[in-house]
Amino acid sequence: MKKYLIAMAAATAAGAALAQSSVTLFGVVDAAVTYTTGSGDGSAHKTQLTNSGNMFSRLGFRGTEDLGGGYSANFWMEMGLQNDSGQGFPSNSNNQASGNGTAGILSFNRRSTVSLAGPFGEVRLGRDYVPAFWNTAIFDPFGTGGGIGANQIYFSGLGGLVAPTGTRASNSVGYFLPANLGGFYGQVMYAMGENASNSVLPNTLVSNKHDGEHTGARFGYQSGGLNVALATGRTRYASGDLRVTNLGAAYTFDASLMNLKLTSELYKESKGSTDAKGALIGFHLPIGPGEIKASYARYKLEPANAALKPTSSKLAIGYVHNLSKRTALYATIARITNKNGASQALAGAITMPNRASSGTEFGMRHMF
Repeated sequence: MKKYLIAMAAATAAGAALAQSSVTLFGVVDAAVTYTTGSGDGSAHKTQLTNSGNMFSRLGFRGTEDLGGGYSANFWMEMGLQNDSGQGFPSNSNNQASGNGTAGILSFNRRSTVSLAGPFGEVRLGRDYVPAFWNTAIFDPFGTGGGIGANQIYFSGLGGLVAPTGTRASNSVGYFLPANLGGFYGQVMYAMGENASNSVLPNTLVSNKHDGEHTGARFGYQSGGLNVALATGRTRYASGDLRVTNLGAAYTFDASLMNLKLTSELYKESKGSTDAKGALIGFHLPIGPGEIKASYARYKLEPANAALKPTSSKLAIGYVHNLSKRTALYATIARITNKNGASQALAGAITMPNRASSGTEFGMRHMF
């Protein structure tokens, strides 16, 4: 009997330990055939097999350990994938152009964090999304996926995809408010450029000790069908600070009205002597096993002392058909128009200033 009780106690302890810790493998594989065109003399069109048309392709590992008393320790390691060619994406070590990694190498560029969570909220350390990115991702019906319907502000802007801290920041310390605040939520972040105190730009005496430092915050409120959030961020660069501020809002109507969701975003940014402004409106509309989504975005650059303000507008309409909870087929059409010298084009195409660019896309996405 004694041996039996000891064995039962050991089994119970082992079961409790297993229940208190978990590790999950997850990911997305997304591919699409994309055709984009430009217009005007010198324009070009392109047919390509792309990735991430509906959701960014990725591979990740995440885990949590229950510490008791409402506390937990967590980790999250996630890499981006170019599954059309079998390559990965580079990361960035210092939030500066000098820290960009080698393209094509698999790295945990999307997120690599360890955190402690509890009744106080969550403290998160590592490479993570900057607060201002969340509004762009959440309030655009197409999100920030790499497809032709993706957020024009994000892919064309001063502080978007091309900026070292347009999406994520390395060496960051972040704090998230707890979830039980009556619908209010928020986060703050500080990320380090990790320069020595006596660092100077090459061949100059100009200090760059703050180069790559990022500070950001986001606060919002969600209740019923309403979700609204204001976010801001600043990255200090030796070449001129990047400042981004955006306001996003969405309202989801009752399910009896087909769960229609209307979204909008206002966006302002500046870098050096150039300012930029953008706006977006859109909707999600579930139809049976699928969903129709559409957006209209407008983006304007405002260089100092320039007579013309290059302006581009983008209209995108898409349909996603869910074959299951994890697998979907999708199709998107989009068109960009330009004026005042702007020459924005859909991915792969080249269009002349003040002309248009159009595209179509058909793809498949699988989550696991």
